[in-house]
Amino acid sequence: MAEDRITQAEMIRKIADGTGIAPKYVKEVLESTVALVRSELLAGRQVKVTNLGTFKPATRGARTYSAPLTDKPIKKPATNTIRFKVTADLKRACNE
Repeated sequence: MAEDRITQAEMIRKIADGTGIAPKYVKEVLESTVALVRSELLAGRQVKVTNLGTFKPATRGARTYSAPLTDKPIKKPATNTIRFKVTADLKRACNE
């Protein structure tokens, strides 16, 4: 049975095999791409990757919930997160 995920090392190897670029350089480009996406998201900007989707910074609002055992109200502060919206073409391809 095939794994349901791919590691970074496997991704680098597959890109290197498909392009003929040395894995060392593929790794540098991939790491640079991830660093750029990260810095843009942390700066509050969204990142659109054509044919893949859009990464977007978001905030989850503060809320109050009840502790299951004591039923005491607990306040949870607002938190920052990242959302990802897949492109319509990729979503459609996943459902074929």
